[in-house]
Amino acid sequence: MLTVVAVTVAVIGARFLVTWAAEVFLHPLPILGGWLKSLEIAELSVIVLFAFLGFGLGSATRHLSVKTPLGLRAIALLVALPLVFFSSYWLRHQLWLSQLTAESDLTRQQITTLANQALVQQGSSKGFWGYYTTTTQMPILPATVAELERMAEDQKWFRSELTRFSGIEPGVFSMIFEGAGWGIRLFYMALAFLTGLIYFFKGLAEADAARLRRVAQAKVAPSKL
Repeated sequence: MLTVVAVTVAVIGARFLVTWAAEVFLHPLPILGGWLKSLEIAELSVIVLFAFLGFGLGSATRHLSVKTPLGLRAIALLVALPLVFFSSYWLRHQLWLSQLTAESDLTRQQITTLANQALVQQGSSKGFWGYYTTTTQMPILPATVAELERMAEDQKWFRSELTRFSGIEPGVFSMIFEGAGWGIRLFYMALAFLTGLIYFFKGLAEADAARLRRVAQAKVAPSKL
């Protein structure tokens, strides 16, 4: 169990590091940073991190009895996958609140209240889930309190301008932006799940091979005596 926890914590730590580096050094770049953030390019790290997570959790089963059901062995993976996947978005939410707090004279609690109000106006949810769903439509959120307070109005103005130039109803653009955002999220989610699952079974195979080697060595040792 300690091995399972250690592997999960290590992967979450690495995911935090990648997310923090992207938010601090990559996404603030003019034009390019916003484009990369819209594509959530930093999420490509799930290929490596979830491969390590799956293989590590699969290999950790060498400490379990060979009679332990496969379903029980997979519980750790089913718990760890969403925990690790959403951890980066949780950190991004906290970094966003910290940025808003640093740019104002308000307390963290006051900023959190204002942010929740803006998220509810935009997507009807607050807190982490409000942040997660809102960023599918708006990858780049306001960086100051003034921008935050007029976030809903700015979005309405932006879509009305698109309608004025294109003649397409604002609701169509909302569907396009939201569909594109969820498409990107679901792609990375599926990529993480498949990578973790594939390498979990590779880890199981490695654990079973290790057991067979130990059994073979145990049989050979008495015969030498």
